[in-house]
Amino acid sequence: MEIKYNKEDTIVMSDFHLGSNKSKSKEIVKFLAELLKVPPKRLVLAGDVFELWSTNYKKIEDHEHRVITLVAQLSEQGTRIVYIPGNHDRAFWAFSKFTFGKIKMRNEYVVRHNHHKYLVMHGDEFDAFTRNHVVISILLDQLYVLLVKLNAFIRFFSRSRKSLSAEKHSKKYAEMVSKIRNLALSYARSRKLSGIVIGHSHWPEIITEPDGIVYANCGDWIDSCSYIVIGDKVHLEYFRE
Repeated sequence: MEIKYNKEDTIVMSDFHLGSNKSKSKEIVKFLAELLKVPPKRLVLAGDVFELWSTNYKKIEDHEHRVITLVAQLSEQGTRIVYIPGNHDRAFWAFSKFTFGKIKMRNEYVVRHNHHKYLVMHGDEFDAFTRNHVVISILLDQLYVLLVKLNAFIRFFSRSRKSLSAEKHSKKYAEMVSKIRNLALSYARSRKLSGIVIGHSHWPEIITEPDGIVYANCGDWIDSCSYIVIGDKVHLEYFRE
């Protein structure tokens, strides 16, 4: 496996959703173990690291505890750790101005590299529905989990191969992602930044606008196992064994 970065780069990851059945925590463990071989300058965890919306927590597995241990070990090796809470782990918002040991808790974080400034946020700030209708969003999330289970059951007894996860790329979802992207870019321009990196939508992509501003979404560790590298260039990568 190859992870493309230099030791002076910043790695941005988000949307682990640890504690849910959806999280690819074993892949996260393998990825972080690889980072330990050549610790990067900075690791930014851009929200929804933990799944705190679920009302049906499964037992936390050993490899999920290992994720936390590996992050701590990276910190001990000199990697600067920044944790930006998202909407699924919003319980940590109250600590967003605190520093615990070598781990900074922030609502947002500016990465500076070679005179460029890239703002990292979770991204729910640009999702009006999720931001303004928290309870409804949680209920819809629970409904989605139930529908995924029901859909898997139906598919088992039918010839249909279409999964609910494929609905993420429906026209309606794409429109929502586009709105978030445009709002994020407008915000970056208003603050005269070189670019903005978010998570939240589970839609990995990187776009350079005609005016040079970079928009990047680091995706998730449920489907894509993707991350953003901020260095001499900003690039999107996928973890593959």
